[in-house]
Amino acid sequence: MIIDFTKKEEILTEGWLKMFGSWNKMLLKRMYGNDAKMMATLPGFGDAIKLREEDGEVDNSVKFVVRGEQRDLKTYADALFAEKKYLDMYLQYGEDHLQTRKAKEVLRQAVSKFETQTNITWPFTDEG
Repeated sequence: MIIDFTKKEEILTEGWLKMFGSWNKMLLKRMYGNDAKMMATLPGFGDAIKLREEDGEVDNSVKFVVRGEQRDLKTYADALFAEKKYLDMYLQYGEDHLQTRKAKEVLRQAVSKFETQTNITWPFTDEG
């Protein structure tokens, strides 16, 4: 798996953005461990993953490369880890707890910075 922010003219397509969401979902799942159940679905990817699982093609190790300018990589990592922190607080304390609201604001700022820096839409949103 390669996430390459250096080819922005090639990545700003609907297909790439769907794949970007899938990659981020997989990375978040790995942060939680193999026993984590993912409840969200990404349209168009469930069937491909299911087929790979049925064929025994799922590799439990994650090998990935993220390429780009240092500032792009930093904002990407910040947003991804802020996403995890928010999910942790949400699961531990619930939606209305102060810690969850603080984590949500940190996530909002990290996502905003990522989107401004890279012109790439963050694949997850919490419209609530």
